[in-house]
Order: sequence, then C-alpha cells, then structure tokens
Amino acid sequence: MISAKNITFKYFKNSTRTILENFNFTVPKNQITILAGKSGSGKSTLAYILAGLYPENGGVLTSGEIYIDDNELINIKTLNPSQRVKYVAMMFQNPDLQFCMSNLENELYFCLENIKTPENLIPEITKDVVNTIGIAHLLKRSFFSMSGGEKQKCALCCILALKSKCLILDEAFANIDTQSSKEIISIIKKLNLTVLAIDHNLELWDGYYDNILSIDGSSHQNFNSLPRLNQTGEAILKIENLSVKNIHYPDMQFEKGSITAIVGKSGCGKTTFFKTLIKQNKYKGSINYLGKEIKKTRKKQVFSRCGIVFQNPSNQFLALNVFDEIMFSVNRWHKKLDKAAKTEKTLALLKIFGLEKYKKYSPYMLSQGQQRRLAVLSMIASEQEILLLDEPTYGQDYENICAIMALLLEKAQAGLTIIFSTHNEHVAEKFSHKVINLKEREIS
Repeated sequence: MISAKNITFKYFKNSTRTILENFNFTVPKNQITILAGKSGSGKSTLAYILAGLYPENGGVLTSGEIYIDDNELINIKTLNPSQRVKYVAMMFQNPDLQFCMSNLENELYFCLENIKTPENLIPEITKDVVNTIGIAHLLKRSFFSMSGGEKQKCALCCILALKSKCLILDEAFANIDTQSSKEIISIIKKLNLTVLAIDHNLELWDGYYDNILSIDGSSHQNFNSLPRLNQTGEAILKIENLSVKNIHYPDMQFEKGSITAIVGKSGCGKTTFFKTLIKQNKYKGSINYLGKEIKKTRKKQVFSRCGIVFQNPSNQFLALNVFDEIMFSVNRWHKKLDKAAKTEKTLALLKIFGLEKYKKYSPYMLSQGQQRRLAVLSMIASEQEILLLDEPTYGQDYENICAIMALLLEKAQAGLTIIFSTHNEHVAEKFSHKVINLKEREIS
C-alpha cells in the first residue's frame, strides 16, 4: 500500500497557488486503482509526489508525508533512489523524459546496473521483459526512430525490469493503440502489483481495475450527445503511391475545410506521414498540394502553408511564458494589428482553453495536457491552410477534448484543412469527416 497524508504542495515557495491542499489518498495493496480528473487538476503532480520525485527534484511540500506499507510503515523520504525503486516506480506521460541511453538494450542494462543487479543475470532479465511485452525486435533500435507508442512500451519494459512492488502509470497508454494497450494492461493485471493508473480513457481498463477515484470530483462522459460533422468540397492535398522508410501508404486526398482522422496501431507510420508532409523525410511517390508537387517546393513555402503540432509539444515551444508563446504566433501572422489588438487576441485564445490564469507560467511548468492545448492554440493563431496534429487530445479530459475539437471544427468551417492522428476511436469517429486507417490501408 502507498498513501499520501495531508499533502499540501506548490511549485514555488512564494507562490499563493497550491496544486494540492491537505490532500489524502491511498492506493490499496495489490489492486489497480484508476485516478481520473480534469487536465491540470494535479494528477501528475500527485504521481510525482507518491514516487518520491517531488519535492526532491522540484516544488515545495509545505505539509504531509508519503508512506509505504510493506509489513512495516516506511516514510518514503527516508529512502534514497536505489532503495525507493524497490517499492515504487513510475512510467512517465512522456517517455522521452525517462530514457538515458540510445536504445532499449542499453537502457535496460543501465537500469539494472543502477540497482546493482549481478552482471550475469542482466541478459536473462532483459530477454524476459522484452518477450513479456512482445518487443524483442525493438531491443537494438534507436529511440529516435521509434513511434511514441513504441517508446511507451520500452518504458514499461524498464519498469518491469526493476521489479518494483508499486507501479505508477501517468497516461502510459495515450500513444498506444487500443489493442496493444489492453494486452499490456492484461500483463500488468497478472503481475499482481499495487498499481495507480492516471488515465482519461477509462474504457481501456474495463474488467481490469479495482477502484476508480477522482482527484477533483469530475465524472467520466462519452461523446454520444455531440453533433456529427457535414461533408466538404474540393481537394487541396493529394497523396499517390507514397512510400517512406519502407512504409507504403494508401492513396489519399484531403478536401479544403475537412477534418480527417488518421488511425492505426502504434508504429504504423502516422508520425512519419506527418513529418513527410512537411518535407522532413525523403519519399517516393507524389504529395501534391494545390496542383504542385512539394518536392519542387522550398521548405519555407511548405511551412508557410502547413503547420504541425508535434506528439511532444514541449519540443516546439519558443517563449519563456505562456502569454508570449501565443503572442509570438500572433505577431508573426497578424502583423497589421496594433499592440492592444494583439494582446486582446492572445488573451482571448488562452481563455478558450482555460490557460489565461497561467499566462505568466513557463510552458514547461504546465501539465502535459495543458502543454498540448497551448501548442494547438499557437498553431491556430496562424493563417496556414493545412494543420497537422499528432495526438491532439492525448492527456485531455472530456471537456478539453470537446473544447479542442470544437475550435478545430470552427477553423475547418472557415476553410482550414485539418489532419489529426489519434488512438481514441470515439474522437476519430465523432470529430472527423472521414477516418483513414493506415493499418488496414483503407479509407472509411
């Protein structure tokens, strides 16, 4: 069992805003507990505190203690990192923050050496965990060449190798397809660990969890009450005989003002497709934008017409605070506005996603869900004609998914062509004019 007693936490010593206040929480032993709540409500912060990462590596714990009950009550602050990992380990929302080495094999060796595993046992443990997750083929591949879903599976392998008694998952399956997610959840269930899973997609855990708790009293909702979209007109982008890095794509076309969802299993080529559309990958075949092949178009011209929100939005932030991040785009794309009008537009955009109160925060101090909304706003502020979004609803609660997609629909109705990838089947079906399944190589 792991429990939080009277936790009060804030990020800065002199800050008046507390993230958690007099908070009590218990994860029962050998059970799977789901922690739900709105994006930005403090779920990831709580996970970091329970894992012992906060306040050791950031923030201020003004009151409270974390205890582990393993036949005796242990205060987590009395444990050093190598002792702590025997009891609790965490899988981050963004796997790039977790890796220290260049590939999975080296990462597993690094993890096992850090807990003083006998050298002769390391190859056997490595083989066992990659076979358990089913990713032996990824063992020597560079992390840089992997999809987000493949990276998450590698991160889980490292957690399993450490053999911790309590496992904390922070949106661990957001970048993994539904089938693979359920396979991994089934494995976790059989391990009989104490599990805390932070997740907005509760349906993934049906039949596996023991408890569902909400950090803010919010409830799970579905998308059945939302309106369906209407079809659109002329083609703006055509894809024919496209082949990238041994991935062969179906022929596709995207109409002006349309919203298209790209789905498929982790590693099927969704992110690679997006990078190819902005000339980041060499390719065979044809990518035709308004009658012109983009091979013959300069990258600067491509970026002036096509914007992208990456799977990890923190890779694209340019400013020191949230307000300036949006103002940067407003300044670039709305040069004719005066300073007052630009400020008004920036604040109006932030208000759409409830980010105005964080305007002085560094983008890196936001939750993963808030960072994603900020990145979407930054691109929405532009006057580009095509917008690519790699998992735009990952890490979002129901209300914010609806807010993001409603804004995208508004922009599509004004003529913006939107292509987004997702593992959320409900979002794909409800918020797009068509769904392209890369795995099945068919358009529905």
